[in-house]
Amino acid sequence: MNFSIEAPGAAMPLSLYELCRTLQSAQSHDNTQRQAATQQLSAWENDPEYYPTLQSIFLDKHLPAEARLMAIIQLKNGIDRFWRSGNLKGTIPHISRQKIREKLFQGTIGEGDRQFALHNALVVAKVVRIDYPQQWSTPLTDLIKILRETKDGDQVELSGALMLLLRIVKELGTARLRKSQTTLQSITPELVYILCEIYAARTTEWIAFLNDSRSIEEGDPALLAMENSLDAMKIIRRLLLVGYEYPHKDKTVQQVWTVSQTHFAQFLGYINTNSEKMECYHDFLGKHLMQFAKLHVEMAIEHPASFASLPNSFDLVRAYWDLTARFAEVYNKSEGIKESLGNVKAKPEGPLSERLALKGLLLLRACIAMVYHRKQSIRYRSKEMVAEEQQAIDNLKQGLLKDELVIQIANVILTYLFIFRQADLEAWEQDPQEWGHQEESHGAAYQWEVRPCAEKLFLDLLIHYKHLLLEPLLSYFNTIQNPEADIATREAVYTAMGLAAPLISEKFDFDSVLKTTIVADVQRTGPLCQVLRRRIAILLSEWVPIRASKETRPLIYEIFRHFLNPNDPTNDIVVRITTARLFKIIFDEFGFEGEMFTPFASDVLTQLINLLQEVEVDEAKLAILESTRMLIQRMETHVSQFGDMVMNAVPEIWQSAGDLGLMMKQSVLLIIQSLVMSMKTESQRYQPMILPLIAEASQENTEIYIYLIEEALELWSNVLHQTEPPLSPELLSLTDTVLKLLGNQTEHTFILTSILGCYIILAPETMLEDRYRKPILSALCSSIESNNRELVNISVRYTNAFIRLAHELGGAPGLRIVVGDMMETGIIPKMLENIHDHFEARNATGPKKKQTKMKVSTIIEYFTIFSQIAVVDPGIFIEMLATRAPLGEIWQWLSTEWFSAFDAMADHILQKLNLLALTRLLELPQPMEDLVLQKLQDYFSMWTSVMLQILGDTAPDTGADLLVLSAEPEPTEWDTPIDVRERALYSTDPVKRVQSLQFVKERLANLVERVGGLQPFQDKWGVNVDKEILSGFQALVALPSGET
Repeated sequence: MNFSIEAPGAAMPLSLYELCRTLQSAQSHDNTQRQAATQQLSAWENDPEYYPTLQSIFLDKHLPAEARLMAIIQLKNGIDRFWRSGNLKGTIPHISRQKIREKLFQGTIGEGDRQFALHNALVVAKVVRIDYPQQWSTPLTDLIKILRETKDGDQVELSGALMLLLRIVKELGTARLRKSQTTLQSITPELVYILCEIYAARTTEWIAFLNDSRSIEEGDPALLAMENSLDAMKIIRRLLLVGYEYPHKDKTVQQVWTVSQTHFAQFLGYINTNSEKMECYHDFLGKHLMQFAKLHVEMAIEHPASFASLPNSFDLVRAYWDLTARFAEVYNKSEGIKESLGNVKAKPEGPLSERLALKGLLLLRACIAMVYHRKQSIRYRSKEMVAEEQQAIDNLKQGLLKDELVIQIANVILTYLFIFRQADLEAWEQDPQEWGHQEESHGAAYQWEVRPCAEKLFLDLLIHYKHLLLEPLLSYFNTIQNPEADIATREAVYTAMGLAAPLISEKFDFDSVLKTTIVADVQRTGPLCQVLRRRIAILLSEWVPIRASKETRPLIYEIFRHFLNPNDPTNDIVVRITTARLFKIIFDEFGFEGEMFTPFASDVLTQLINLLQEVEVDEAKLAILESTRMLIQRMETHVSQFGDMVMNAVPEIWQSAGDLGLMMKQSVLLIIQSLVMSMKTESQRYQPMILPLIAEASQENTEIYIYLIEEALELWSNVLHQTEPPLSPELLSLTDTVLKLLGNQTEHTFILTSILGCYIILAPETMLEDRYRKPILSALCSSIESNNRELVNISVRYTNAFIRLAHELGGAPGLRIVVGDMMETGIIPKMLENIHDHFEARNATGPKKKQTKMKVSTIIEYFTIFSQIAVVDPGIFIEMLATRAPLGEIWQWLSTEWFSAFDAMADHILQKLNLLALTRLLELPQPMEDLVLQKLQDYFSMWTSVMLQILGDTAPDTGADLLVLSAEPEPTEWDTPIDVRERALYSTDPVKRVQSLQFVKERLANLVERVGGLQPFQDKWGVNVDKEILSGFQALVALPSGET
């Protein structure tokens, strides 16, 4: 019997009916049906008729709407993935593409459902972006033809054509390749001409309707005309910005620019008319006005020289400023601009007058930028063009940005636009935490809010017109000296004072204002005082990094502590969250001293930790934790007395992380890390709480591992650095974890190796136990061939330390065990094999010459490890070699590679270590004695070249080894237990203790004596050494040996 099950949809043939049914099933509430339909659609993707059939379903208005919608979405997704040319599996064939292109326009022009028409327009735009003009040369000319046919005919079809063109221009306008830009620019004049005709005709139509006596009920044609004129202006706006290299030189652009100003004034007049008829069309009138405003602002930003050269631009800016200044007088009563989040793309919504005033502020900022921050371009421009642009900018500076206007703008901003208005207070009271979050998180708020934009503009003016504004500004600051000044005025003054801090710090006595006025305002209570306190916290955070004397810092700390006090009813949640956020700036300031802050630390830490329990917005929690971490870090050792308070709060914060769990836990780990670093060895008492967190974050294949492993490893490393031996059983138990993690070479291997090295240094007795030795050696040596030099260096350093510690703790038997482990695990055999391969590759010739992938640097690291073994006990080293092959055979190629490696050693310490190792082999009896004597020329050459670099050549160090310590390393107050242990190893290192010249003399003299004396040595062995090499060595021997 056959029990095979056919995969859903695997063999179903493609047809319009089946595809339509499957598209409907793909939206089923039944999960099984939905999955089967999705699989079937994926299976059909390779069918050349799949995407044309999707288009046919979408275009058939008799089919169910849900199937049509799914069809156009699938078509769009397919075009995104498979339309571009290439040999990728699933690429849509050229014949299918042609079929789709032929019917693309039909899906928007004449489509009654605007949502469907828009989806299709997006598809068209994507295809045009890819195919135009190479594969599809006519879409824009075809659209122009349709526009000409429909501009005075069917307005619904015209609306569809404009929708298509708008999406196409949007898509093409994002192109950055010069070729694509040139292609669009070549057809822009024709497009703009026909669009201007459409705009003029449709605008004339609906203006006539607004001015005559027809009723609102007769206004459907006018409404459609408004839609079409708006779409036409949207396209014209984009084409004027991206379709011309120098817009101001084109007559059509000049005409559009003039019309935009005329209609702006006319439509604004309609808005201001108290008429029921006009009110019905306020929305469309406002949209037209916003299109004009966008055109004016974007032209000033994208084409500053053209803006300055276009007709009546200076008057235009003044008109915008007049409009803004009039709005400023009622700013306090305005409801404000808010982002509408109903759509995927947020759009600003609010009173039209406020949105236009915002555009006025942005336009003024653009004018200042074009004068003082000129837009750079890599495109070639003739000297004449550069001079023309420069003249236009200079005219704008002299003709527009006059002193009177600058002072007027600054006065209006300070007087009206810095006021904390009623709408802001209502939003604060309605949802304090959300309001505070929006105020903190909207970095680009100046683009859609008046007050942030006014702040930016004020700062621009102060930077470039400081000579004009400084004295009036200082006088303005004096208004807060008046006890009768209301809270809103004081808040506005403090706003300006904070913004101006970097520019007026030398001229303004902030400390005096702090001690008198600000301290008094801090103690105010009553309505709006919470607003004032929030602004004072912001003000102090802006001034402290710039100018805060040692005398006033305690006062600032006291003010911040006062603002965190939850028992004061004026300190609502917004005040306390803002203060907690800004504390990070106070703590991070260069002049912060932990000792000075100690009297405030306990209260502040308590209030920060308690505030976490009240806060609902996750980003605010993270900000509070970051301020806490910064405080602990900057308090340094002074935080020790508060460590218990912090650590007692950690478990609850860890467990109550909430939706932002991993980020909260990340912050907790960073706080603990800062505490450990600040408290140093005193932090050991917290290890029972810390180590379980490290263990939890170090479990592979968990979500917490993916997101927190870096912080956990940093914390682990810091804990080890600040731990006095002996290590606790809990800390030692984590050794298995680090060895397991080191089994995979990942981006964390370096810090894991560093952690393993800490265990070796701090707990060598445990690490040398049977259960750890082989895994540790394998983990260290697996990184030696890495491309990361830092990783290689610490791997070799800790391997050598492991070898030395084995000998120090266990003598020769201990070293023999470790070397045996390195043999059993294949570490040393692999090293020898790689060295041998390198030897053969260097010495082989002819067509069959072997190639080796081994780098010389890796060979040097191998010899560094061999040298450490040989320096500690040369006999064990030779025993090790003898187990691999006959000693004479292995010595022949090993010694050749070893001596040649000196040419690539740049580090004098490595050179000396290898010198000591090879020299110790002179101590060994036969058969090693003869093998060494056969390499005498290499020995004399190596001794001479190395010692010439490490021996002193001037009195009083003549002949002395400069690598030898002249005094014991001095401890420092910043030493960690790791530093102490490593310094002890360092000071007993033979490289730092042994005088190399005396060391070589003694071993060589002993060898000479063993072969019968100087004459037999010379007759039998010395004759094989070049005289030049021998004379160079003899000159070294004549020097003092450095022994004292």
